[in-house]
Amino acid sequence: MDYRMEETRPFSLDSRIFVEDRLHFATVGAVRTEQGWICIDTPADPLHAAWWRQALQSIAPMPILAVIYTDATRDRVMGTPFLLEGKPALIIAHHHVFDRLRGHGEMGRQQLIDLLISLGQTESAERLAHAPLMLPNLTFSDRLVLKFGAPAVILEHVDGASPGQIWVRIPEHNVVFVGDTVTLSTHPNLGEADLERWLEQLEQLRAGRVARHIVPGRGPLASPSDISPLLDYLKALMRRVRALAASSRKPELGALIAEFMAYFPVPEYERERVQRRIRSALERLLELYAAGKKAPKEKPKEKTGAAKSRKKGGAPR
Repeated sequence: MDYRMEETRPFSLDSRIFVEDRLHFATVGAVRTEQGWICIDTPADPLHAAWWRQALQSIAPMPILAVIYTDATRDRVMGTPFLLEGKPALIIAHHHVFDRLRGHGEMGRQQLIDLLISLGQTESAERLAHAPLMLPNLTFSDRLVLKFGAPAVILEHVDGASPGQIWVRIPEHNVVFVGDTVTLSTHPNLGEADLERWLEQLEQLRAGRVARHIVPGRGPLASPSDISPLLDYLKALMRRVRALAASSRKPELGALIAEFMAYFPVPEYERERVQRRIRSALERLLELYAAGKKAPKEKPKEKTGAAKSRKKGGAPR
């Protein structure tokens, strides 16, 4: 997408919920409350993040009150300084995301810079190199409700796809932003997944028990039935991993990687990275299942679900 020439607005649901899936890397969203905007994830490309801010302001010239990170993926968190332009706002995430970004955020930023350069986006790479990494200044462990006038926005920790994964529900509009719990027509990241828990969540989404409208981490607005391809992929993966883990033969991962690469289209520039990611995930899962274990979970959630305020973070020192 050419951010300089694009004049059409992002997809709108009930004139309150806005979804943009045409930018690089990931889907982003925003909720227009009575007091201002709540942004859900940020465009990774700095120029796209600036365009997103302008697009929202053209819809309603209101302040951005909060930015929510649905996980710690570099695709979702690097655009925040360009979205906020130095203005104060809450930056909200699960506490695991804060810890992950504090420890590994700079590495993720450099990886994104390298990727932008490889795609010819040198201006974006230069801007990203000189911007601060903005850490969450408000974290929570279980559940958090934001009320800036209607509609109420509910944040819930779910893990599954990753330890710090959260969902953002807007019950008044029957919408849920699920981050990388759902990725459409692209390979999911299995690096830290708890497959069994993830499958349970996808079954709930497909059954329509969570919301009628599902905003995936990658891809356009979806309905419950759109969950099936990802669900089938993960079920097939689990079957193959369990069978290989139970076998006495050494697994041949090359053929297995090729089998799962065929499930979803992969851009040529992404092929090697996706192959490495699938191999790494298979090796990890085989090791876990061979030991009679499932993917590790975090410690039990705190029952209070109380939000924790943190000092606003700039670039890690």
